[in-house]
Amino acid sequence: MSLINDALKQARQAPPRNAPNTLPPLQAAHDDSASAAVWLIPAIIIFLIVAAIFFIGWASAHHTVRAIAAEPNLATTQMVAEVAIPVIVPRPEPVTPLNPPEAPALQGIFYSATDPTAIIDGKTVGLGDRFKQYRVKEITKYTVVLTGADGKDIKLGMSR
Repeated sequence: MSLINDALKQARQAPPRNAPNTLPPLQAAHDDSASAAVWLIPAIIIFLIVAAIFFIGWASAHHTVRAIAAEPNLATTQMVAEVAIPVIVPRPEPVTPLNPPEAPALQGIFYSATDPTAIIDGKTVGLGDRFKQYRVKEITKYTVVLTGADGKDIKLGMSR
């Protein structure tokens, strides 16, 4: 136990390792760039406002309006004969009805650009496949066109 007491006595007598600093605390350096930013931003904003007012005033001062004469001078006006232009109205092509009553029921479309398929009356068909008396002519995102044995097209559609 005396060894411990001797060690404690020596520790008390030894000078402290971390002596307190006798220098005064450091002062913050004065930054002039921060004070410049305080007045620079409002000065830029005021300059932009003044420039906008100047250009708006300049544009309105140089804007000219031409007055249109109320009555044209009949002496200089030439008379033009009326010309009738025939209007040709194109006849619309007859639209094939979507989902005629006798057509099979379209139940779904699996559309892809390379291999579209459709479900018609519970059967999955692709382009060129036969379904009853029809051949699948075209499959788009919302419609399927079937061609009958007589050459008539039947267009089946999905409700959007």
